[in-house]
Amino acid sequence: MRPPRRKDLPPINESIFVGREGPLALVDGILETLWAKNLRILVFHGIGGQGKTALCRHLMERPAPKALRRALLDLHGRVKTDPDLLMVWVRNAFAQAGVATPVFDVALAVTWQATRPEEGFPNLVRPWLAKSRDALADVAPEAVQSLREAVEDTVETIPGLGILITKASRWAIDKTRLAYLERARPYLKDLYRDGVPKKANELSDLLPWFLAQDLNRHGADHPGDQRMLLIDEYERVFDEGGASPAYRENDFDRHLRTLLAECEGLLAIFFTRERLPWENHPHWRDLLKDAHHDLEDLPAKDADTWLQEVPIDDPALRAAMIDGARREATEDATVYPLMLNLQVEHWRHLTGQGDPIPPDTFHVAADTFEVRHLKLIKRVLRDYGDAMQDTLQRLSVANRFDRAAFDHVVDTFKTGLPADRFDHLADLSFVTRHDDGYLSLHWAMTEAIRANLPEAMRTSSIEALLAHYTDRATVDSSLDVSDATIAALSEAIYLRRQMGAEGFVDWLSPLAFPISNAARYAVDEQIWQSSLHFVEDALGLDHQDTATSYNNVAYNLNAQGRAGEAEPLYRKALEISERVLGPDHSDTAASYNNVASNLNAQGRPGEAERLFRKALEISERVLGPDHPSTATSYNNVASNLNAQGRHGEAEPLFRKALEIRERVLGPDHPSMAASYNNVASNLDDQGRPGEAEPLYRKALEIRERVLGPDHPSTATSTNNVAYNLNAQGRPGEAG
Repeated sequence: MRPPRRKDLPPINESIFVGREGPLALVDGILETLWAKNLRILVFHGIGGQGKTALCRHLMERPAPKALRRALLDLHGRVKTDPDLLMVWVRNAFAQAGVATPVFDVALAVTWQATRPEEGFPNLVRPWLAKSRDALADVAPEAVQSLREAVEDTVETIPGLGILITKASRWAIDKTRLAYLERARPYLKDLYRDGVPKKANELSDLLPWFLAQDLNRHGADHPGDQRMLLIDEYERVFDEGGASPAYRENDFDRHLRTLLAECEGLLAIFFTRERLPWENHPHWRDLLKDAHHDLEDLPAKDADTWLQEVPIDDPALRAAMIDGARREATEDATVYPLMLNLQVEHWRHLTGQGDPIPPDTFHVAADTFEVRHLKLIKRVLRDYGDAMQDTLQRLSVANRFDRAAFDHVVDTFKTGLPADRFDHLADLSFVTRHDDGYLSLHWAMTEAIRANLPEAMRTSSIEALLAHYTDRATVDSSLDVSDATIAALSEAIYLRRQMGAEGFVDWLSPLAFPISNAARYAVDEQIWQSSLHFVEDALGLDHQDTATSYNNVAYNLNAQGRAGEAEPLYRKALEISERVLGPDHSDTAASYNNVASNLNAQGRPGEAERLFRKALEISERVLGPDHPSTATSYNNVASNLNAQGRHGEAEPLFRKALEIRERVLGPDHPSMAASYNNVASNLDDQGRPGEAEPLYRKALEIRERVLGPDHPSTATSTNNVAYNLNAQGRPGEAG
């Protein structure tokens, strides 16, 4: 018999909500006493399937005074590698509630233009500032003008917007909201130091503060308003869905803490599987005292009310369904919400077939919770036939899956499920559809299914989906990196971890490299931070993969201008390499180079020189003169000498590095552009700008061809050519 079609299934009232009078009263009590300058936090926690998301949704949707501005941050299924996007999500949630964010929007635009101009600007709800006129399509054309014109139209030029009003500017503004620029004026100075945008990490760290200023300003302008931020599934911010044995510091979590610490008159409510780990931090301990509340099962009377609202009219059916969904096989046991959902899912299937349904259909013959839960899951999966059951079992090993992954599983394992059944999956009560087109199974469902998968089926499913997502995460160049690439890599990482830590770093490195090369350092940092925790926990400190992970995290910190934070990580990697590999190894040489480069970045070239020369000595001995790493070592020693003002000593070493790279790497490699640029810069330093010009132009040509016109390195080369022409007294050509 074929499974019922979607149109055959009885609809369910999605707004049903019962049995949470205690939590609702708690929230209402806090809102009654929430005053303009304080911050309150609530945490509702409990295992998956307890109804946390239902409570969150009800608090978001129930009738409330117009003065309550509610914002929902649903982290389920989102890729949590970019803390700046976290602030965009919060901003959009409050914008939907009618809160204007001019200060944050200008700060975001400046930050984006300064740190990642090659990336598309995030989609903003109710935008008034955008990177192209297309992004303001909802605004009447006559009300849109370029940002340059908007700034020039003001009585006084607004300081700090120079980066957005260059000749190549594509920024536009809704003229009806032009006054918002004036409101942002007092805050813009914090984006700059001596007229130059601050470093990437500094700009990113300021975004939560800017957003808090908008929220606080709204409170000052609307003293009768209250603001509430609901955050669902916050455990997903931490490793392994909150199940990590130790709290892990990460930028995503740090951004939200900074935002809340700066906010006034705000109630933040977390819905999470675990207690919020901030309670162990001295700055948050008092605020979180008595803030945690364990969300419990439903009493049977509330479960019966819920079933009546579905609606299920037969009292005998309702009683049988409730008994089968109890946590324990006793008459007075409470009801586990997810199990009740599974009973309703089974009822929908049977109702869609049109046959009589005896109450015994919902009986579950098992004493323990785990077995009862698993039996209900198997019953629901059987309802939809062997093909759907087989497909869902294989998809259960994934964190999320989209249509392409669904099709891959169906085709690879010949499950026989028609392609149009993907859309049907989203109609199941234990499946969530995300904004980006991905689906995910409920945590409690996946854990139960995985625990009972035959090992061969589990392994083959992981391998097939890993190959699929790895292929989607592989790009030909950094120019091809997109949000879809990062999403695919996130899913691939989740699957690859299930295969163990051995070989994980070697697998990840080539996939993550284009993301770093595309200057998406914040994303790459989060990838390697998480991977470092995974590898160190699994392999320990005496393993080279751990050293490599320390190096990669440090590299991203360094690239974001956070050299002080990077130094101890680089030194840790060097210590491991020396201990594990010994002094005569190329990885040890690379670690010497990394520590020395970091010291250079901190303005300590004297300390760095010895380490650079040590790295060069090892590279020449171990790798020989015709190796890219040896060229890098020559270049590093030369850069160090240059930094100490010893330009004449540096020139032949720069030229040696260029010579090796030309021979080994060929003309279309980013390192070639760096070498041409370095020799040119050295010639400039020696007062020979005429000799430097063709080399600067050569570097620019390579970067435009290989990295694209919007890459930060290409912008640097453009500036270098212009400065060189100025130095030769040709300002007209410099533009």
